[in-house]
Amino acid sequence: MLRRKLQKRAFSEIERGALGAMLFSARKRKRLTQAELARYINRDRPWVSDVETGKITHVPDDDLEAVAPLLDLELATLRRARMNALPRVTTMAAVPGGASHRDCGVCGSSNPGDANYCAGCGDRLPPEASCPSCDRIIRADSHFCPYCGDSVSNSLPLA
Repeated sequence: MLRRKLQKRAFSEIERGALGAMLFSARKRKRLTQAELARYINRDRPWVSDVETGKITHVPDDDLEAVAPLLDLELATLRRARMNALPRVTTMAAVPGGASHRDCGVCGSSNPGDANYCAGCGDRLPPEASCPSCDRIIRADSHFCPYCGDSVSNSLPLA
């Protein structure tokens, strides 16, 4: 088994993602440390670091609601950035031969388009819906479309 040498990334090489970059910049503008921000929102410093560096991409609404006024950010903007920062979640995509597949949001395995459970990890695949604005396939539990940013609270799951 090969051992991978632990290498510290240069500060500029960190891929923060939309949400992480937004929080990092706003925190720096306010001259807060990660520990201070964490204390204000009842989290620990490593959690704030993981969000800012893109290791954690889904930040719960209550944390976004606590951070927004503290960092002078709009809640809707933070929610859009969170949706754009999500890792590969269940999506439908055409594959050669006309069949479709769904990628698991937990392990990334490709599954048949009509699957209910992931073949790789057994996790339940969330239902999908169509965005009423741009007609792209999204998760049925989404509040905003990750493609166009419009509210999709009234979208219906696909059959």
